Amino acid sequence: MPAILARARSRLSFANVTSLLALFVALGGTSYAAIVLPANSVDSREIRTNAVGSSEIQAGAVGASELRTDSVRVSEIRANAVRSAEVATNAIGAEEIAPNAVGESEVATGAIGTDELRDGQVDLADLSPATRTALVGTGAVTYRAAVTPAGASAGGTASFVARNAAGDYTATFPTDVSACQYAATLAAVKSGDTLVQPPAGRITVAPAGQSAAVIVRTFGVDGTAADAPFHLLVAC
Repeated sequence: MPAILARARSRLSFANVTSLLALFVALGGTSYAAIVLPANSVDSREIRTNAVGSSEIQAGAVGASELRTDSVRVSEIRANAVRSAEVATNAIGAEEIAPNAVGESEVATGAIGTDELRDGQVDLADLSPATRTALVGTGAVTYRAAVTPAGASAGGTASFVARNAAGDYTATFPTDVSACQYAATLAAVKSGDTLVQPPAGRITVAPAGQSAAVIVRTFGVDGTAADAPFHLLVAC
């Protein structure tokens, strides 16, 4: 045995040893590297561009914490990929909706009721011709307005209310009201958190120079023009 080892040592050279080491690394180097790499030693600098594709990412591996703010844009989202299950409650507000983005096809039948409408948002002009005819035929009140002494609208369906001078107001409506009947009453009107009571006096209402408006005038007990809160009804 000593003789065999002596002959083996006599045949060793630097070239032989180097060749054996190179062969060892070539055959087992990958496994060796996998064993000795410390945790978190591979980061984005060691990964080639486009080296990680969808096949390398396991399902559910990418969450919100892995995404930069604004890194997902429209071009990254497939058509119809975002459904109601992907949208959190109250996540979409008015600022997320483009003008005219919601049409009739996006609104489910019965989805909009009185709770979704602000006061004064629907007037006669927004109703179908058949509905308008039915309302007018029954003598229903077409428009109404509550007006503060300063001429501000405090409710109702008038398109615009203006104070022209002391005790002189113009109320404008969406349609022609020149052939309608008017009724105006001095009345308490809420202005902000304050309920403004009317003074003693009188009030008149008459057609204005334009067909969609009426003139309301308020007076004190002595007949002098005086600002006052009032209610206005228009029936067509």
